[in-house]
Amino acid sequence: RMITVNNKFVVLFILSLSIAPAIFLGEGNRNLLLIVVMFIAPIFLLKYLKIDKIDILLLALFLYMIVVPMVYNPESYRISTVLYSVLFGLLFLSYKQLFYNSTFTVEFYSKLLKYIIYAYFITLLIQQFCVLTGIPVFNVSNYDPTEPWKLNSLSPEPSHTARIVALLMFSYIITIEIIKKRTYSFVQEFKIDKYIWLAFLWIMLTTNSGSAFLFLMLIFFKFLQLKNIIFLIFISLVSIYLLEYLNVTAFERTLNFSQAVLTLDIKTMMRVDHSASLRVAPIIVLFDQIDLTSMNTWFGHGIDSTSNILSKYIHGVNDNFTGGGSLYLVYEYGLFSWILFMIFTFVTIIKIKEPITFAFWFFLVFMYSINSQIVWLCMILMFTNKYFYNQYNKGIN
Repeated sequence: RMITVNNKFVVLFILSLSIAPAIFLGEGNRNLLLIVVMFIAPIFLLKYLKIDKIDILLLALFLYMIVVPMVYNPESYRISTVLYSVLFGLLFLSYKQLFYNSTFTVEFYSKLLKYIIYAYFITLLIQQFCVLTGIPVFNVSNYDPTEPWKLNSLSPEPSHTARIVALLMFSYIITIEIIKKRTYSFVQEFKIDKYIWLAFLWIMLTTNSGSAFLFLMLIFFKFLQLKNIIFLIFISLVSIYLLEYLNVTAFERTLNFSQAVLTLDIKTMMRVDHSASLRVAPIIVLFDQIDLTSMNTWFGHGIDSTSNILSKYIHGVNDNFTGGGSLYLVYEYGLFSWILFMIFTFVTIIKIKEPITFAFWFFLVFMYSINSQIVWLCMILMFTNKYFYNQYNKGIN
């Protein structure tokens, strides 16, 4: 009976990180459902009182985040901010122990991923019907009436939907490879998986988010092999031609912004796409602040100090604007905290034989704050993928 309960909580943890319905969104797009789950999670950690060796890095990070700012920058110390980060980490550690003590199978996991993608698809279809008929949009959040077709589905905003659904689809492909004990063949599997592929492509192509095209490309890189490279290049070229011919603004924006990023010039990026540049420009600003001869680089400038600097370099943002992805750890807590987090996440996520995991780590962990739902969803799904891969490929089961 206890194992069945554990299975239910494993599902709850994955669900609470995969979706953020508008009804549960609080101030600053905080997922209140997830926060409730985060407060429940440590109970399971106390129950099993067990961690993996790699988890010591995460615990060391949180100890560092609690102690160092209190000693080095006491004037800006706020324990509530640190504890929010700690809760995310405890959610992940609790998930691992719950998962180990469950009867969660790769077949069930595969179905769960598929159902979540379908839920995103159905919600998006309902939202699109609402826009088409002029009735109030269902489950809407961060909506701009001037861009009526830019819809959030089950996440706080369209760009989050693109990232989450791509991560879910990648994990689904991995589960099929594990179950069938062979590399996923798009042509072969499409007959069986046609509905999930149609749902996935509909979401990625109609949420009107530039991020969707980047992550769609990542998914198709999964199938890049010498024997099908010509076919994939042909499909890619035809798709690019059609998107440009149809004047799909989200695609044009992604293409133009990608070129601007290569310049590494903040002003150029902001001129091309102000919204997209707010993800990249803060990282460049914080990277420029790293000075290995400064004590502030090693012990941080203090909690929330990024909000004091970013608005000076980035125009069109509030004075309390924060960002910079994972580099905010360097600026606020010190370089040691960032190194601990990078090693921990890299080891947890990266699978050498699966190069796409590097891209997911970069876009969904390195480029995000530690206090992000997407970071910990990526951590949990990639951990689960690796666990099942090792179990089925090393004859553990």
